[in-house]
Amino acid sequence: MSSKNYYELYYHIIWTTKHRYHLITAFEEKHASSAISIKIRKLGGTLLACNMVSDHCHLLVTIPPQVSISEFVGQVKGYSAHELNQIKGERYFEWQGGFGVLSLSKKGVPFVSRYIQNQKVHHADNTTLKALEISEDDEPAHP
Repeated sequence: MSSKNYYELYYHIIWTTKHRYHLITAFEEKHASSAISIKIRKLGGTLLACNMVSDHCHLLVTIPPQVSISEFVGQVKGYSAHELNQIKGERYFEWQGGFGVLSLSKKGVPFVSRYIQNQKVHHADNTTLKALEISEDDEPAHP
């Protein structure tokens, strides 16, 4: 038997900026996305999709089973906010304290990936799916 672990653990993770402030411009998105990708790789995860709108971020990732989801998300959020603040030379950017996470099967990956890639269109056209978003009170929305 191989000593390498096999897993297929897919997560759709969503979090907002602190107080849902509209802090994410093209600049923040570019640099935060890069930092998020770097940190996910360092933690042994795989980034499948990432997109942001002005006040929140969506990720589709795989996370190794030995890594706690809470620890993973905390480190990704912390690293990306730290990097943005370092680039600007001031502490101006913060993510909310919590997050929402939905697990999904491999079969659901293409649908959720497309949904994340089309975030800006969904928000502009008011075609978001409540079950895949964070509600206004920063709690995960329920279908």
